[in-house]
Amino acid sequence: MKYPIAALVLGFFAALSVAAPQRTSVDDNVDVDPAQVYLEGITYAGTGCKVGSGAITKTQDSRIVTLEFNSFVASIGPGVAFDERRKNCNLNINLHYPGGYQYTLYQIDYTGSANLDVGVTAKLQSIYWFAGFLNQRATLQTTLKGKYVNSYAIHDILPPDAWVWSPCGASTTLNIDTEVSLANDPTTASGTVIDSRFRVIYGVRWRRC
Repeated sequence: MKYPIAALVLGFFAALSVAAPQRTSVDDNVDVDPAQVYLEGITYAGTGCKVGSGAITKTQDSRIVTLEFNSFVASIGPGVAFDERRKNCNLNINLHYPGGYQYTLYQIDYTGSANLDVGVTAKLQSIYWFAGFLNQRATLQTTLKGKYVNSYAIHDILPPDAWVWSPCGASTTLNIDTEVSLANDPTTASGTVIDSRFRVIYGVRWRRC
């Protein structure tokens, strides 16, 4: 189910308070008490996410975060304005979580649809970093090449040595910049991506500091 951002900021994490703490896993991907993980605030802006066009949800165990936009559409081709070939959305997420833990985004799933002529390439990219640590960024990226006329479900995983963890000691803002860009060769080729329901799903890992 999709919720408006305003409602999410006020209380969609409230449902987590009824869940019991989970025990620690055998590897570094530990479980946290979901009652202590909640959204303190979120802002977003960009050519692909107009005000009121986005929603964010998360699973009860705090391992999956989903972003969904209903106006994230990029196009290229004759007669299409140049600035329509690239759309982006920058999100600033303030997530509260218990002290002594860190989290990272380690995988991403894109779902949507595309209609690309031969010669058109679509790049889907997501970059994230934590406030105050701009030089420590992680990039997840994939491409689609025409001819392509279909829906898609793309799964990307970062290798462990590329994971970027939240700092220990205090919660800080998570910044995510998601971008869709198109290129064409020849310039007469046309393409459109994404449809009116672009969804990005992030896998989240937790560990103790």
